[in-house]
Amino acid sequence: MTDASSSSPRWRESLAVLFRQIGQIHFQRSALSGLAIVLALASVNLWAAIGAVFASAVALATAKFARLPRAPRYDGLYGYNAALTGAGLLSFFAPGLEVFGYLGVVSAVTALVSSRWVAWGRLPALTIQFVLAMWLALALGDALGARLSPPGCENGWTSIFCNVGQVTFISGLWPGLVVLLAFAWHDKHEALWLAIGAAFAWLASNVLDAFAPGLRAGEQLVGLAVNAALVGQGLTVFGRGVAVRVAGIVLSVPVCLALGAFAIPYFTLPFNLVTWALLIASAERKSAPQPARHAA
Repeated sequence: MTDASSSSPRWRESLAVLFRQIGQIHFQRSALSGLAIVLALASVNLWAAIGAVFASAVALATAKFARLPRAPRYDGLYGYNAALTGAGLLSFFAPGLEVFGYLGVVSAVTALVSSRWVAWGRLPALTIQFVLAMWLALALGDALGARLSPPGCENGWTSIFCNVGQVTFISGLWPGLVVLLAFAWHDKHEALWLAIGAAFAWLASNVLDAFAPGLRAGEQLVGLAVNAALVGQGLTVFGRGVAVRVAGIVLSVPVCLALGAFAIPYFTLPFNLVTWALLIASAERKSAPQPARHAA
């Protein structure tokens, strides 16, 4: 017979890791941050929240079954790409067996790939697996079911908070603000630069629409803000200086616009490209971060 007193802590640990993986989408080794994301997402799109939790659970089960190293697994490094994919898929596709079947396979694969990437350790995995999974899903098209149009954000300054939530497909001022405050509780410095990135993207889109309307920056506000916000937060997490953070936020805007000009659904690809480039460029002045601290 299994001792109930020993099984209970294991269940609590597994539940904490499940939500910690979701928190690591935003570099946060915090189960409470992950729970805040899930609750805020559920308030606007219950199925997307279910998708994130389901994907995180599959990734965690895969990591345990494959006996992947415990420390990175405990820190949530193997499941954040799966969780973000779960939120994304159920924002773009109606729920169905095909979507959840695809999501289950992707979640298992990303957990295994993440373990190898963490072991390699030269660059963080960021969210590139999420981008690839979403591209494949869009290529499969109707095979995954009916397509949906995920909600965006308003055009006013309050979109800054909404677009912070859009990183995990959360729409609306108040849900986005709740998530930002949860991040600030965990790390005020990271939350500040996350908001700075989103604010810069909003300002840049307005300026570009006024002086270069052909770029249609306002139509890409969500993409601009999501990537600028993640770059700002990511470079803060990796210990880069203010100048590098600002450069990354600014650089993310033209990268987004260039990809958008070719009608490429870039998701968080600019965040990955800009962050990797600046981490490499500044590597001589800053040692590599510990993988347990810096996940997404």
